[in-house]
Amino acid sequence: MPEHTRVRCDAAEATRTAPTYLNSDSLVVCERPPLPHERQDEPVPVLAIITEPQNKWDPHKPYSWPCYVANIRHRLKCPIALLVLTPTTALARRYSPPIDLGCGEIRPLVLALDTLAPVTDRSVAAAHPVLTILALASNPTDDKDALEALTVALKSLDTSASSLYSDYVLAALSATALSSLEEIMTVRDYEFRTELIGRPFREGRTEGRIEGRIEAILGVLDSRGIAVSDEARERITGSSDLGELDRWVRRAAKVDSAEDLFA
Repeated sequence: MPEHTRVRCDAAEATRTAPTYLNSDSLVVCERPPLPHERQDEPVPVLAIITEPQNKWDPHKPYSWPCYVANIRHRLKCPIALLVLTPTTALARRYSPPIDLGCGEIRPLVLALDTLAPVTDRSVAAAHPVLTILALASNPTDDKDALEALTVALKSLDTSASSLYSDYVLAALSATALSSLEEIMTVRDYEFRTELIGRPFREGRTEGRIEGRIEAILGVLDSRGIAVSDEARERITGSSDLGELDRWVRRAAKVDSAEDLFA
């Protein structure tokens, strides 16, 4: 027991008549078909992954995250993993310690994005395309082996997702890297260049690159379940500044609201 000066009784109810609004950034559920003895038609959850990007230290998170885990576990009746993404190793260390509940603990799985070295092996890029893209977007480089691996990763994705991912990673690359990437795709696979990367390079038109950035921003926000107000949408779609749109693409993966893009 910790040192204390008073003991009191409190309400035994674990529910609240006016519950606090709790909303995780992302929830992915892994499912399997039901077994015969389970007597149900719906898929059975076997693992749920809560993803929480954090750009700064928030002392309230060690108290709200256990609520996410407990409530989602109660709803889905399956194990829960809490994945925390941070931009730096220093911030990851602050979020890494187990959260002591007094009767057990919750251990966040913390990934510092600055530790993701760009992939340079094409076979690895083909096997892990999303990781390849995330690593290069988090740690941009002009290294041609890494850019070659990026083309393999993008081509390995389903075409429905490749455009969103390509716009996201291209916004993070330097002008030199973009020029090298265009050269690689022009020489090696022209069809891939025009159909998969598409807008950022198509005929070299600024309009196409602007359109691609806007679609990437709105697509990332939508995929994260972040609502976009009419005012925010108007500001995003009305911008023609590539530098500004590039900043918003990078922020779209981290912000808590659409308005935070413009902060």
